[in-house]
Amino acid sequence: MEKTIKNFEGNNVYLRPYCEASDLDLFHLGENNAEVRDSLFLHSPLTKINAKEKITEWISKIENKIFTICESETNIPIGITGLFRIDHISRSATFYIAIYNPLFWSKGYGKETTKLVLKYSFDVLNLNRIQLHVASSNIKGIKAYKNAGFLVEGTLREAMYHNNEYVDFYVMGILRKEFYEMLEK
Repeated sequence: MEKTIKNFEGNNVYLRPYCEASDLDLFHLGENNAEVRDSLFLHSPLTKINAKEKITEWISKIENKIFTICESETNIPIGITGLFRIDHISRSATFYIAIYNPLFWSKGYGKETTKLVLKYSFDVLNLNRIQLHVASSNIKGIKAYKNAGFLVEGTLREAMYHNNEYVDFYVMGILRKEFYEMLEK
């Protein structure tokens, strides 16, 4: 039996390296799910070849760290998370998360995943600041990010065109010291 790699483990999810053999279908099907595409502001479906090219580009860049999110109890891969544009001079990065099956939404997996990535960011990579962008209309997402310690730092006005309208995005960020203060509470 093949040993399961678990880089970072929580109570309900763990993060492991992306594996094309087992995760390309997750990525391809997830980015073609209408609900997921809408929530991630993806403008069009991807062919399997396009999906492979996209994820290969993500994982091939040294300034990105990409993980597959797996449900602990079943070992089912449920999404992708990670850090983009890691800058070791400024000690900052941009956080990304996508849970590709809506059946796994609103179960706390996103919050737990976010905390695992933040712990990795601050404890292992020695970063000082993590930021993200979220649509101002994504009330659940904003609440989840605030619960994980992120603060709204600004608004990118009419940053994206989506569903026949221009949408504002919030820039949210968390500093290393804020993360540890939150853990102490």
